[in-house]
Amino acid sequence: MKINVIGFESSEGVSKKTGQPYAIGKLYAALPLAGSKGTKGYMGSEYRCEPSVLKKIEHNAPPFMAEVEFQDVMRFGERQQQIVSIVPTASEVKPAGTAVRPA
Repeated sequence: MKINVIGFESSEGVSKKTGQPYAIGKLYAALPLAGSKGTKGYMGSEYRCEPSVLKKIEHNAPPFMAEVEFQDVMRFGERQQQIVSIVPTASEVKPAGTAVRPA
């Protein structure tokens, strides 16, 4: 599925409460609205993914288009979609720190 990536974050460490390691990754996307006549624009969505998956795109500056692959996982007894692969569309990617010239 092709999505418009508008942000991502990851956090890894050891919990102060439990002493257990944690790794949390999130990818934020703008999805086009579809539906009835008069519907226009985008809606934000958040997807979970492993920080190791996000490390592959951390050098890219959002927004950019990417091809993503999802997998259903069970988390706390509920089915959720998790991103397992992200491949930026080469023509849409800008390296992090690239200034955008105003029009």
